[in-house]
Amino acid sequence: MTKSFRKILMLGASPFVLLVAQALPAAAQSTGTQQLESIETVTVTGIQENVGIMQPIIVPKERSSISQDYINTQMAGQTVFESLNNVPGFNFTNNDPYGNSGGDVRLHGFDGARISFTWDGMPLNDTGNYALYTNQVADSEILSMATVNQGTTDVDSPSAAATGGVIAIRTTKPADQFQAMGDVSYGSFSQERFFGRVDSGAFGPWNTLAFGSLSYDHYDKFKGPGYLQKRQANLSIYQDMGERGWFTVSAHFNSNRNNFYNNVSFIPVPNTTAVVTAAGAAAGTLAVTPNVALDPNTGQYTGFGATNNAQGYGLGFDEAPTCTRPAAVAGTAQIEATSNGGTTAICTSYYNIRINPSDTGNIRAESLIRLTPDITLTIDPSVQYVLANGGGITVLSETDPRLIGTSHTAGVDLNGDGDALDQIQVYSPSNTNTIRYGLNASVLWAINDNNTLQAAYSLDYGLHRQTGQMSFMQANGNPYDVFGGYRDLTHRVLSADGTPIRSRDRRSHAILDQFALAYEGNYLDDTLHVAAGVRVPILERDLNQLCYVQASGSFNQIAPGANFQYCTSEAPSGAVAANGTVTFAGVGANNLFTPPGKEVVKYSKTLPNLGFTFSPWSKEHTFYADFAEGLSAPKTDSLYNGGNNGHCQTATTAGCVYSTFAKVSPETSVNLDLGYRYNSELMTVSLTGYNTQFKNRIVTTFDPDQGISVDHNVGSVNIDGVDFEGDIFPLDNFSVYSSVSYEHSRVAAGPLSTILLNATGTVTVSIAGKELVETPDWTFSQRYQYKWSGFTFGLGGKYVGRRFATDANDARVPSYFTINADLTYDLAPYGWPGSYLKLNGTNLLNKHYFSSVGTSKSCFTPFNPTTSGCTSAPLLVVGSPQTIEITLRTEF
Repeated sequence: MTKSFRKILMLGASPFVLLVAQALPAAAQSTGTQQLESIETVTVTGIQENVGIMQPIIVPKERSSISQDYINTQMAGQTVFESLNNVPGFNFTNNDPYGNSGGDVRLHGFDGARISFTWDGMPLNDTGNYALYTNQVADSEILSMATVNQGTTDVDSPSAAATGGVIAIRTTKPADQFQAMGDVSYGSFSQERFFGRVDSGAFGPWNTLAFGSLSYDHYDKFKGPGYLQKRQANLSIYQDMGERGWFTVSAHFNSNRNNFYNNVSFIPVPNTTAVVTAAGAAAGTLAVTPNVALDPNTGQYTGFGATNNAQGYGLGFDEAPTCTRPAAVAGTAQIEATSNGGTTAICTSYYNIRINPSDTGNIRAESLIRLTPDITLTIDPSVQYVLANGGGITVLSETDPRLIGTSHTAGVDLNGDGDALDQIQVYSPSNTNTIRYGLNASVLWAINDNNTLQAAYSLDYGLHRQTGQMSFMQANGNPYDVFGGYRDLTHRVLSADGTPIRSRDRRSHAILDQFALAYEGNYLDDTLHVAAGVRVPILERDLNQLCYVQASGSFNQIAPGANFQYCTSEAPSGAVAANGTVTFAGVGANNLFTPPGKEVVKYSKTLPNLGFTFSPWSKEHTFYADFAEGLSAPKTDSLYNGGNNGHCQTATTAGCVYSTFAKVSPETSVNLDLGYRYNSELMTVSLTGYNTQFKNRIVTTFDPDQGISVDHNVGSVNIDGVDFEGDIFPLDNFSVYSSVSYEHSRVAAGPLSTILLNATGTVTVSIAGKELVETPDWTFSQRYQYKWSGFTFGLGGKYVGRRFATDANDARVPSYFTINADLTYDLAPYGWPGSYLKLNGTNLLNKHYFSSVGTSKSCFTPFNPTTSGCTSAPLLVVGSPQTIEITLRTEF
């Protein structure tokens, strides 16, 4: 009989004594919400040292939390999103073994753009597309904890798009004593990682605390040439002001230099035995057989023949440029992108222009000031900087009208051979540069021991600059600067009149003003806890399109298809026509463009939330429920995609009017959770049922009228599911953690739930009754952890159910199961307290599977891949293979 079990028998049916304290780690995102929730934060006395994953949670919402102790058992340098991958309702598809390539998140059917991600209360979702860049977050060694709200946001959540769910990470407090710590790691694929941290201990007249850290990570891609490199620096200063409160100021810088993996676009070719059902095509509907599975080993669909990219794990980019650069010869028309076959080709397969560089940084502060014994002020300001792009290459003709501009010359000699007859290869990344200011402020009034009010204000002001200045390339095919002409002024490509040649140019102001009120109260001798609040986000998007946008036609000299951004200093041929377009002499009258413009759009909604916990017998048993509404504004990027008024079968159709900016309604949601928790010395268990109802659900699909992927509303979506999470301690120092989630989503029938598959509107697919893409139906995770004689053993696995790859559910990605393990040996007995040697292994069975699923172009059907306007297919990322890493940690 274990010591823990004997204690339970001695206590019998008596409830554990519960002490109101701030002993559990703060799990909320802002300082104000932390303080508000602290009145219900409790600790169960007698619970043994936690050796598992799960942390006891008592707030009236579904939440999971992991501590630094668990994070330290995972791979050094790994993104914290991978460490969270065991919690219920959460699925993260990591795109490489160590996390520097990023990945995709799904949380109760929400994608990353619909989840609020914060670091010390500061929002980190991109201001333009709300994406989560999971490879740009803090080193795991400086994090004290990470939490997930599976269904509802906090009342002061500073988010423009979170219709449900919060992921929050928090920085560790500097140590009270001077100490130094270092991690040295080596792993598969030539990985080398170094991390160092120094804590100052108390110094100065006010006993100030501080720490600083540096890290460097470098490894090769697991398939194809190239590497991933990450450098990071962090600084944090903490000042205790005694009874008056405290404040902390932190700074962060992160630099990534990553080569992309060559992901595979799967377009199947039906074989002679495949059954194709297209009886409805004549009536305007293409009927297809659902649930066509994809095989990651062969790159083929079940029941189909070969695909046009069947290499799967063997597919990589070219190690050397595949295109030649002929010597410049005066008077001869030359093409710098001539392949071995002698045909014109853009050399997009060279690995060193398929890159994803990023520089990100922030300065953030948190403070708590007690104005009176009952009134507390919290202020969390921040400023952020982002510069990033996704690489790219363009073959630019020396007679391109953009080069001629207002000069009226015959062309521009780009390669210095004395003529303007050539086509020159130039680097053309689309840079995004963001400067962002934020503020979370709260006033909390403790009315009495049982009732607290919070009034909060949030500001998120982002200046979003998106440009595509082109630059010349080196003779070896590499760019001079990874950020192209945006930063490399010396090698910019200029027109004859001195204008920078660019692929896009727009400036946005994304502004969130939000006001919130919240209440927390205890009733019925503390057996009932009530949390109620309301937030009012006011979202403004100040859009400035500085280029012309192609509305129709096919200007192949620049780029085929519509919606091409035509950035030129040339004046249009005439005034704006009745259909909202202009033409240019240099590109022909059949190519129509909407002019540069400015537009301000605003969205706002009052969003209530309500939750309660009820412990009718003891604090061991807690029932909880919560309700919250959410609002997601259309992505700023998508608003630039333009559109028309629905009457533009052709440019001359009666009543056709093209527009510079798209019209998309905001998405709203209603989230409901109902759950039960049990906390004791032997186990911690949580069971939750949930329902989410979306209105005006925004999806991204291919628009055949414009030739691009755009956001649009598909009507209502309903999501139901059940989450189970449990950590059981059957023996001293031994834990078994399990989580199980089931989710079902369906699109409601309606006028918006039909997707056009061709430009004439004669072929459509209804997605009514279909499930959301990339959302597994079942996930199951389990981890065993045991501490013995200085060793800590961890063994875990995760099952991810099938996921659909298209909105029409006509192709699905099969389920997969991976196993990970870790072994840590404590070096304290050898005179190194706090030091250890750690061995990690991921995907130990070397399972071949698909991780992320790119589903932005969702009109694809595997039975008719060549339908007009619908030639794109899901873009799939193969999961990383077996990976081993060894880490030595030393503390002094």
